[in-house]
Formats: sequence, structure tokens, C-alpha cells
Amino acid sequence: METFHQAVVEQIDPNDLRDLKSCCYVFPTKRGGVFFKRALLDRFGSQDFILPTILSIEDLVQEMTRLTITDELTLLFNLFKVYQKRDKDLTFDKFYAWGKVILKDYDEIDRYLANAKKIYSALQDIKEIDHVFGYNDELRDIIERFRTLTEKQEKTKLLTEFLKIWKEVGSVYSEYQDVLLQEEKAYGGMLYRSLAEVLKHENFDHKYSHYHICGFNALSKAEEVIFDVLVKAKIGTLYWDVDHYYLNEYIEEAGDFVRAYAKKWPESVWINADSLRQPKKVTVHAVPQLMGQAHLAADLMSEVVALGGKPEESAIVLADEKLLLPLLYAIPLSDQHVNVTMGYPMKSTVVYDFALSYLELIRRAKVTSGDTVFHVYDLRPFLSNAYTSIFHEGIYDDLNHWFVQEKKNKVSLSALLERIKSPELKALLSVKQEWSMISEGFKTYLTSVFYHFKSSEQGVADREFIYFFLKSLNQFNDYLKNREGFSIRLIKKIIQEHFRSLKIPFEGEPVKGFQIMGFLETRTLDFKNVIILSTNEGKIPAGRSLNSYIPYGLRKVFELPTFEEQDAIYAYHFKRLMQRAENIHYVYDNTVAADSSGEVSRFVLQQLRRYKSLPNYLVKEKLYEGIIPPQEEKNEISIAKNAAVMDMLDRYVAGNEEGKFLSPTSLTTYITCPLKFYFQYVARYSEQDQVEEDIDARNLGIVVHEVLEKLYTPHLDREIDSSQIKLLKGLVEKQLIVSLEENKIIQPNQTLTGRDLVTKKVMEQMVHKVLDLDIRLAPFKMVGLEKSDYRYQVSLPSGQKADIGGTIDRMDEKDGVTQIIDYKTGKVTLAPRTSLKLPADEYINTYFEKPALKSGFQGYLYALLTRGHVAEQVRIGILSMRHLSQGTQWLRAGNTVSEDVISAFDSQLKEMVQEIYNPEVAFTQTEDVAQCEYCAFNRVCRRV
Repeated sequence: METFHQAVVEQIDPNDLRDLKSCCYVFPTKRGGVFFKRALLDRFGSQDFILPTILSIEDLVQEMTRLTITDELTLLFNLFKVYQKRDKDLTFDKFYAWGKVILKDYDEIDRYLANAKKIYSALQDIKEIDHVFGYNDELRDIIERFRTLTEKQEKTKLLTEFLKIWKEVGSVYSEYQDVLLQEEKAYGGMLYRSLAEVLKHENFDHKYSHYHICGFNALSKAEEVIFDVLVKAKIGTLYWDVDHYYLNEYIEEAGDFVRAYAKKWPESVWINADSLRQPKKVTVHAVPQLMGQAHLAADLMSEVVALGGKPEESAIVLADEKLLLPLLYAIPLSDQHVNVTMGYPMKSTVVYDFALSYLELIRRAKVTSGDTVFHVYDLRPFLSNAYTSIFHEGIYDDLNHWFVQEKKNKVSLSALLERIKSPELKALLSVKQEWSMISEGFKTYLTSVFYHFKSSEQGVADREFIYFFLKSLNQFNDYLKNREGFSIRLIKKIIQEHFRSLKIPFEGEPVKGFQIMGFLETRTLDFKNVIILSTNEGKIPAGRSLNSYIPYGLRKVFELPTFEEQDAIYAYHFKRLMQRAENIHYVYDNTVAADSSGEVSRFVLQQLRRYKSLPNYLVKEKLYEGIIPPQEEKNEISIAKNAAVMDMLDRYVAGNEEGKFLSPTSLTTYITCPLKFYFQYVARYSEQDQVEEDIDARNLGIVVHEVLEKLYTPHLDREIDSSQIKLLKGLVEKQLIVSLEENKIIQPNQTLTGRDLVTKKVMEQMVHKVLDLDIRLAPFKMVGLEKSDYRYQVSLPSGQKADIGGTIDRMDEKDGVTQIIDYKTGKVTLAPRTSLKLPADEYINTYFEKPALKSGFQGYLYALLTRGHVAEQVRIGILSMRHLSQGTQWLRAGNTVSEDVISAFDSQLKEMVQEIYNPEVAFTQTEDVAQCEYCAFNRVCRRV
């Protein structure tokens, strides 16, 4: 196989080697120049000569203009300064996202030598017309893109903001270029346009005797002018890499550009691969999902080597960059050398996550009474990062246990420092909330991490990532010098957005081993063995998403590139890559998902249609089905009541463990699912406690119960009237704060904000509504609050007795009737009134069969517990905090509970408790799978 670079070298006359030193070879990419240099040395390495200058087109333009293309962030800062003169209220935060789009448009306008003034004046006219008469589909797409970037929702405001930007965009263009030139800065398109105009109108003092321009395809207007001037001056030669079929057949979009160049520059050198005459093996692989493609690619690599293929002549091409990490994990790197031309994404590194979690922690911290207070919610991701535990092993578990134990949702720096062992971490968390101090502390800590890895000869990749991150951070700090108005929030956002797009280059020998590269990085390169991944429609060619504010219509008028040119460019690079390959593997994802069409690219189908008619081509198609592991039979889980289990159950037997009894909640859990009862109350497995950032529903219920108890305690065992209850309403807020602090839900003297403040107001309203209901009920006698000393015992076959108890929220007396009231913050479901017509046994049986009726079950259990201790006439009520407007929901339609109902409940309760203690009856799963959806143990049961 003769590569394109070898073919270019063949054009060099050995007798002219001495003249090469004054020549310049220009390629689309630097990598193309590296491969050309290798081809040149392979051909003439035994002879003495001075190498020619080898440049990428970008390097050539910078050299000829004597300016360097400035990095994007600096360009954005400069563009922001110009815009800010016109809009004093504009912040960099708002500008950043749409500023990048405008900068890209400016670059494209200059590369294609378009008239910016006319484009933006025409654009402004279109915008104004559409603003008045209603905007069209194309403009709607552009404005929707703007909405996404600015996070604005309201249509009128959105359009006004959009038009405000576009009113200035044309005049900003000229001023922006003046500002950049004064500071000797430039974006790429600006240099291309400048060079094209200089070459057209001036005599240029060329550094080289001849320019050899190799392997280009779709030229921008500026490139076209530059090359044309060189060719006409007889100091430039163009080398085109083509194939007969797409050059000569007008139906082939891959040849759209080169056919035009053939007419314009007929004296060019045409290096024709004539690929259809060469034998090839082509295999199409349909594989499910990214990981399937990655593992297949690794297998194909091994197959290439096993069949005698050279790694240096082989490439894996990724049409989707998301495949890079899965591929790197799939490749057995110890088996062969690889050279990765794509950078490792910064957003996938530990140091990137560490930086974001640290900045968010510092950003949200508050200084109170000279001490910094952190949110536990922000501390968790910071403490769980691998770099945090390097100097304090186990720090997350240590501190998280403390947070949970003390119910802390905020913690002071001073308290943290007492528990942190690492001086490095203490210094990092103690920085002042100024960017210069934060940045310095952050860099110091990461430097310590770097040298920790170096001294222990570990973390080679981590060291590279940290070094690259710190280098980028230093550049970013240079941008911020002498700039004002950059809050920590804004700096964090810029780092998050800008750094996430950075790629960390891999170290490697560019011409050694398997090449792993992006699709457009293959320009001018040839490989004998090519494996292309993600050859899906929508990946090759890329989807038609134009990140621009210039509509398609204006692009066509001013000859700016559109998706049509983009498709032709992809077609050329795709077919050019195939033309010298001998073994080709097209791999595509055949699953339909959000980022996959499940269809092979139309480019692949076009090639297959052509290949299958050729006798010298061997075409195969392979389908790989995802291997679904056989489903383990979900056997029903049951726990036999062996001696160990019975011993654990004995804790609820009277006289064994003080204070242990079967509670109403435990018994309703048994009704819901006996296995869950075993896990929770016999084996005593529990969910890990968590500290909630906000006052959650569980805390809400606890606090409201407690506040009502504290308000009514002074009136216990005495009658209370409506006037006394009205006085209690004035104590609600104070008692609420006391209860929140005593339960460690808030810190002493903490100022509540945001959701916490809203939840506090909700709690106040709940208590006030309960008091309002009581005012209407008054007068009544309060006879019990949070009573927990009632017990009921069930005799067991063993002769022992099981203790049953519970805490009754409230009991009062009115008109000689004891009213047992249970407060509920969750959902309350009561038996329908029609069930009251049933016999007592049947009626009560529904409470033992239907878990949804657990509120009523608990109410009847409280009535049983108090039997013989209170007045014979008892009413049972449920007060739902969710539906206080409904008032108290009374069992038995508000009638007193008859003796036959209580007796029926007593009888069935005894049967259930005796079943719990029956060694012959195992703890089994519920048959109602719906109960498993939110169960804490559903992963154990594998039900959902």
C-alpha cells in the first residue's frame, strides 16, 4: 500500500533534494506533517539533505501574518469588554454562552471573506420584520438556542433581549477587531482574512521559494484566495488526494469540492488512489451499545495482529468521542502499543470533580460571628472525593457519622477543624472567600497531592491531570488580573463550562502502534487496517446542528457554509479514508436510543452497494446480539423461625428487655409484609441515617407533634376553653424554634432562609389550624399527651406473654366520651362507610387484610390499650396534617366504638401475634408487589 504521503514524496526528484530546505510543505493538520516527514526520511534517509519546513495551514497563516491565534477565553473577555460599553448592565455570566456563538460566527464570516456589515444589517431587518409579524421556523430555532443559553423563558422578554444583542452585533464586529489588533491578538478567521487581503493587493516578501500544499479538500474562501495567489505566482503547487469514482461521478457528494478545484487549478498534482481496482475485505458489524462496540474493537485489534497486521498500519477511528473511555478500558494495553490522538476529557477526571465540589462548598459558605459555616449537603461531595481522603484516610465516614449522630445540616469551620487530622485540608478549608486566596489555597493543596503521588510512585495519570489542570488554572488567573466583577459563583461557572471542554493530550509516539483517533483527525492519513466505530446515521455524517445565529437563507446568499457542505466534507473524508485500506471494519450501534438511530450510515450503505458488485471485494455483514445473562429464578424468600430467630423475637416478650414491645407500626408492617417485619423488627436491619439539607417530612411530623404537646402540657388533666386556646396561638412560633433546636434540626440562633423558612411557615400554619379546630371543639378536658405507658399482653403457646404498646398522641374528654386522636403527616385511608353495615368480625378483618387501612388499625389498637383505663365510651379520630381543612376523621362515622368491635379486634390481634410467634409459620414476602416499590429492602428481595 502506497500512502498519500509516500506518493507526495515520490514527486520529489532526488536531484532536487538540496533545494528542499527553501521549500515549505503545508498540510491541513500537524499530524499530516509528522507522517509526511516519516515518509520523506524512509525514502531519502540515506542521503544528506536539509529537511523542508513542514507546517499545518494554521501555523503557516500565523507565520505569514506574524500574529498568533489567541485562546478562546481571552477572545471572549475582549469581546465582552466591547459589548459592555453598549450595555452597562451586561454581566460576563450572561454573556459567556451566547458570546461563544457570536465569536464562532465572526470567525466563519472572516474565513469566508463575507461582508459582515451587510450580513448583520440584513439580519437585523429580518429580526425586526419577524418581531413584528411573527417569527418563522428557522428564526424560532435560533431564538430557542438563545433561550437555552440564557435560561430565559418569557417570550416577550426573550425577543427583546435577543434584538438588543443583534442591534449591536454588526458595529461590535469592527470595534472588536480594532481592539484585538491594538493588543496584537486575533482569532483564526481574522488572520486568514488579513493574509488573503494582503496577498491579493500587495507584493509579499515570501520566506520560501515554493509552497507545496497537500491533502486539502473543502477550502474556505480565504484559503482559496491564499492558494490561488501562490499558484498564479508560480510558487505554489497543490496536491489533491482523490479517487476516480467520486471525482468523476457527479452523483458523489464526496467529489463536490475537488471537481470545482480541478477546473480552477488544472495544473495541480492529482494523486489518484484508484481504489476500486484493489482487493479489499469489508465487514459490517451491527453491535448493541457503546460498550459492545468498544469490546468488539479490542477483539478486532487482536485479530489484526494475529493475522500478521502491523499496528503502525492500523487505526481505530471514533465517530463518537464518547467511545474513547470505554475503548481505553476494553483494550488490553499490555499487549500492544497505542497512540491516542484524541485528548482525555477533563470533565472525566477526579481533579475536575474535586475543583467543582470545593468551589461550590466555598461559594455557599456563610460567615457568621467571625466563623465560616458550611452546608453538610455541600461538604458530602467534597469529602467523598478521592483527593480529599489522601491526607486523612476515612474522612468521609468519620465526619458523616458525626453529621448523622448530631443531626447537623450545617457545620462551622472551627468545629470541622477540631475533627480534621490533615494540616493540608485544614489550610484548604480555612481560606478567605476571595478568589486570590481560594485559588492559592487550592493550588497549594493540589501541588501537595501531586507530590504525594510522585513520592509514592503512584497515580501517573493523576499527576498528568493535576499538572494540566493547574496549568490551565494559572492561565485562567492571568485572564482575571485587573478585572472586576467576577464573583465566586461566576468563576465557578466559567471553570465548569470552560474546563469541561478541555482535552488532556496523551503522551505517545505518533507513528508507532495502533492509532486511536477522531474522524476528522484522519485527514491525509492512510492505514491498511481501519476499524471505524459508531458508523451510525447521525454520527457519520454528524447531525445537522448549526451552532450559529446566522440563518440558513443568509448563509446561502453570503456563501457561508451550511449543513449541505458539511455532509460533502464528511463524505470526502469518509471515502478518502477507505481508498487505500485493505481491511475495513464498519461498526455501528444497532440499538435505538436517545443518541443512536440504530441505523447504519448512508455513507456505509453507498459503499456497500458499490463494493458488492466488484469481484475483488469480499463483503461480510455480522450481527451481534447482546448477551443477556439468564435470569436467576426469583425464588420466594422466606425466613424459617429457627432457634436464633425465636431468640430475637423474645426481646418483645414481657420481662425480657425493658422498654421493648410490639408497636402499632411494627404490627402494621407485619400486615404489609411479614418479611419486612422480620428485617426491620426481628433482625433489626435499618436504612442508613441521612442528614437532610432541608427540614424534611419526617422532621416536620416530629416537630409538629412536639409543639402541640408542649403547648397543651400546662393544661393537662384540666378543662380548657376557647379563650385559653387562643392565647396558645401566640406561643406557637417561639415553641417551634425551641423544638427545631432541641431536635438538632437547626442550629441555635440559625437564621432560616429558602426552603427551611418556607417549611417553618408551613409548620406554624399546621399548628395554628389544629388549634383553630380545637377552638371550635372547646371546651374539653385534656387527659393525655404522648401517652406511652399503656401495655397489653398476648399469651403465647409457650406460656410467655408478648408485650404490645405504643404512644398515643392525644386523649381528651368531652361530654363523658374519651376521644383518642392520632396525628398523621402521611396519607390517611379509612374504611368506607358501607363497611359499617358488616358484622363486627368481618368489619375488623378488613383492617388485618388491607395495609392501606393502617391508620384505623392503630386507632383501634390504642382503644384496646386504654380499655379499662379510661371512660367506657371511646371515640377514635385521625387528624391528617395534609388535610387539616377536613378536620378530624372519625372511625365508625364519629360514633363511639362498641364493645363487640373492640372484642373482635382483640381476638384477631391475638391470632396475629400468636402467628408471629408460631415457629411453624415462616416470615414470607407479601404477594402484593405494589407494596415493594418504596420498601427499603426491595433490593434484597429483588422484587423491583
